[in-house]
Amino acid sequence: MLTRVLLVLAALLGVMPAFAADDGWIMVTDRDDIQVFRQDDDSSRLKTFRGVARMPVEDFKSIGVLMDDYDSVASFMHMVSEIRDLRRHSHYKRDVYVTTRLPWPVSDRDAPLRVQFYQEPESYDLVMPFFLHESSMPEQDGYVRMPQMEGYYRFSPVEPGEVEVTIEVVLDPGGVVPAWIANIILRDIPYFSLKRLRRVINQPRFQGVDTGYYRVPESWQKSAELKSVANASAESPVPSAPR
Repeated sequence: MLTRVLLVLAALLGVMPAFAADDGWIMVTDRDDIQVFRQDDDSSRLKTFRGVARMPVEDFKSIGVLMDDYDSVASFMHMVSEIRDLRRHSHYKRDVYVTTRLPWPVSDRDAPLRVQFYQEPESYDLVMPFFLHESSMPEQDGYVRMPQMEGYYRFSPVEPGEVEVTIEVVLDPGGVVPAWIANIILRDIPYFSLKRLRRVINQPRFQGVDTGYYRVPESWQKSAELKSVANASAESPVPSAPR
């Protein structure tokens, strides 16, 4: 009875207690249809977090268009101040430079990253793994270089018009970061990033552009064709009745 009361109070206050999952992940947030998990302990410098959310996506091709626009990615990634394009080897391999904007009194961090891209042939999942790539950018004044950062974005089509997005990051922030700030970062980055992504991805500027380097699920193509036929039928003039 007490546990049930505490859960109700937590829901009313917008706070979720931490629950351990079978695979070692601990849920720290479950609100607005966004789940955030961590997989570490307070004594470890290495922090691991994962955010998962389903969201409406009108055009599957808009995912690539958005993720190719680094200013837009920086705008939805929480606590990221800039993503700079260093070198694009191809659509499938790029080097970028990421800077953060962290709460006082913690110094801002930076990390040069190698970003890759692939699509899983069976599921049509779009996956963007990334990892630290030190040689692409020397250390910069005013930033603490993160000694480790790796993870991925995954966009998994659920059904036409809906995608499940997963962000997972393993990082060592370097320098001195108070435990309470580290815990806030672990909770807030995936939550607010996914919440903002949900607002950004269907903006008109990302729609109707074919990047050409990945496939659209067949079910999405058929759904788009049916909508096109329905729209054409609705716009066609109705012939007048014979007199």
